[in-house]
Order: sequence, then C-alpha cells, then structure tokens
Amino acid sequence: MIRLLSDTVFDAELAFAAVLAVVGVAGLLLAGGARIRRGAAAVFALVWLVSVLYMTLRPGSGLGVRLNLVPLAFDGTGSTVDAVLNVFVFLPFGLLLAAAGARFVPAFASGLALSLFIEVTQYVSDLGRTADINDVITNSAGAALGWGLGFLVVHTAGWASPRIRSARMLQAAP
Repeated sequence: MIRLLSDTVFDAELAFAAVLAVVGVAGLLLAGGARIRRGAAAVFALVWLVSVLYMTLRPGSGLGVRLNLVPLAFDGTGSTVDAVLNVFVFLPFGLLLAAAGARFVPAFASGLALSLFIEVTQYVSDLGRTADINDVITNSAGAALGWGLGFLVVHTAGWASPRIRSARMLQAAP
C-alpha cells in the first residue's frame, strides 16, 4: 500500500514537473517580441514560482532524513530520478530569465538563491521534507541550463534587443 501511494505521488510530481517545463517553454515562445518579452516572461515566471513554492513547501511524508549535506551522493534510482526532475523543474526558470533579458550571473544567482531559500525553509519549518544540498546543486544546474537554452533561442530567433541587433549588423558590415 505504501509503495502504491509512493508511486502515485512520484507520478504526480513527474506530471507537475512536465507542466512546469511546458509553462517555461510557452513563456519563452510567447515572449518572443522585444516589446512584450519582459512582461510575458514575468507572468510565466510568477506562475512557475507559485507552482514550485507550492510543490516544495507543502508538508511531506516525514519518512526521510531531515537534512542531507552530502553533495552528489545518490543512494538509488529514486534519488537519481529526483535529481533529474529537479533540473527539469528549474529549467523553465532559466528559460524565462533569458527571455526577460537577464544575464547569466544574475540568472544563476537567482536560481541558487531561490533553491537555498526553499531548502532552508524546508529545514526550519520542519514540514516533513528533506533539506538537501543535492537539490540546491541540481536546481541551480537546471536554472543555468535553462538560461543557456533560452539564450540560444532568443539570439537565434532574432529576439535580441535592438541594441544587440545593431551591434551584430555593425560587426557584419564590411
């Protein structure tokens, strides 16, 4: 019975991660115009943020350890899958920051700060969840990866600001 409940919760979290990824991609695509890019990205980022805070700060099962400070120590398939999910959950955040025109260092720092906030809150509030250094690492990696992908899309699709487009034209001139 506990195994079935655990599988159901995992399936729900996997579906939730997929929805968050869709929110990030949709936000990036819909924010394509330079004029509306920041506003649309901000709306999608707010939806993403509320969703992630709900997913991570609601009470947990209380079955695991309360604090894990051993970095990159995955003790089985479940924790490995959890790490991959964490990357994909924070990937839309990076996409949306790139769509909004954020530079890499502030985008990475934002992902790191948000992840630290979540993990410290989980520990301090004793919600029955594990505060895990691996979550901080994988969430930050997801934000960085998302920013990189978003940066490529924004610059490949020609969504860059007029200032960047002008600089490119000057470089291309003979």
